[in-house]
Amino acid sequence: MYEHIVWERTENVVVITLDRPRVLNALNRALKRELADALTKIKGDESIRAVVITGAGDQAFSAGQDLTEAKDMTGPEAEEWVREFELLYDQVRMLDVPVIAAVNGWAMGAGCQLALLADIRISSENARYGMPEIRDGIPAVFGLELLWNTIGMSRGLYLVLSGDSLDARQAQDAGLTIKVVQRRELLTEAMALARTMAQFAPIAMKQNKQYARRRTESDFRACARFCESAHHASFAAGDAKRGMEAFLTKQR
Repeated sequence: MYEHIVWERTENVVVITLDRPRVLNALNRALKRELADALTKIKGDESIRAVVITGAGDQAFSAGQDLTEAKDMTGPEAEEWVREFELLYDQVRMLDVPVIAAVNGWAMGAGCQLALLADIRISSENARYGMPEIRDGIPAVFGLELLWNTIGMSRGLYLVLSGDSLDARQAQDAGLTIKVVQRRELLTEAMALARTMAQFAPIAMKQNKQYARRRTESDFRACARFCESAHHASFAAGDAKRGMEAFLTKQR
């Protein structure tokens, strides 16, 4: 059905696996389109009662945006890039069923943002969360907004401004993840929780999710609009291009 994600359904729970392990499940446009399509199908199927999102392999949930696609963007193209992410993130936010991120390694940049958009995060012992975009000359506006709602402004600013990251235990202490388990137990734990929540009354679940969206909606939209202008400025100035080229050169 898909090339860059794997869709598996067990009774009323769907597991979506980001499936680009050779590049640490980096989010390119093709993967984002497939993920958005899968989430749209879930939204339209009332028999699906919970979702688990994870990454293929043992190294990463997702290393973030695929920089090979982004490094040559102009300012206007960077704005469109932000709008693409906003549309994808909306697909996660608009689900009326619980979404669990089973974070199996590195969750960086847009990968961390995807995990933060989930309602609940369960982490493997090697999980690590961060917003390293500043090192590439890219503002992490979406990241800061989502961190603010999860672990507070002070800790969020530290991660965004320093490019530092939290290991699994630090993330648990900060309230970013609810549980840390061994890698081999991660999906089992996530599925057990998903099955439990899938048994609950769907109308009550829907109302809880809708209220959470209502509380964050205006700030999320304001963040998206600011993110467009921030990315335009960074890409137009050449900061982002220089930062990403330096990073990609180190990876060769």
